[in-house]
Amino acid sequence: MIRAVIASKRLYFRPLEESDIDIGWHDWINDFRISRQLDGVFPVNRKDLADYWSSIRDSNAIMFAVCDIENDSYFGNVRLGEIDWQNRKCTYGRMIGDENYRGKGYGTEALILLLQYAFLTLGLNRVYTGVASTNLISISSNEKAGMLIEGTEKQAIWKDGEFVDVVQFAMTRSEFDRLHQGELLS
Repeated sequence: MIRAVIASKRLYFRPLEESDIDIGWHDWINDFRISRQLDGVFPVNRKDLADYWSSIRDSNAIMFAVCDIENDSYFGNVRLGEIDWQNRKCTYGRMIGDENYRGKGYGTEALILLLQYAFLTLGLNRVYTGVASTNLISISSNEKAGMLIEGTEKQAIWKDGEFVDVVQFAMTRSEFDRLHQGELLS
């Protein structure tokens, strides 16, 4: 595990490097099959992505590269954003970019590991996100990780030529402890 910050059974997080742009991130973010599930829908050039990477380092956000423990392959990113230190809460995002790692539970495992980092390392109390109602894979993964649906924003975003709802998910530290206490590895 190269520069691992935290690890689970099959994956680990390491600091996201600018060089990751060239070994997957730039391709993934411009792959419509992936980007259509993210907030941004426009193609991104390398400079824009490098500027974004630089801005993350100076903001109230933490971003990690997600890597395979067995072979150190970089296959995705996770992010804690809008960190509100006073109220101990933040948003989260994730992207499993390498298609060889999709549909095999890596996204759920990455989410649980990210929650572990947020709650146990950073001392946060609440992590939340919004998911397009059409993104059934992410909805299922959030539910498998134990995230709770808190509500729905009706017709909140424009996707694929129509307005779609956004499902709001959240988890608190006490819910995390109850659900995942026995599976912590690092």
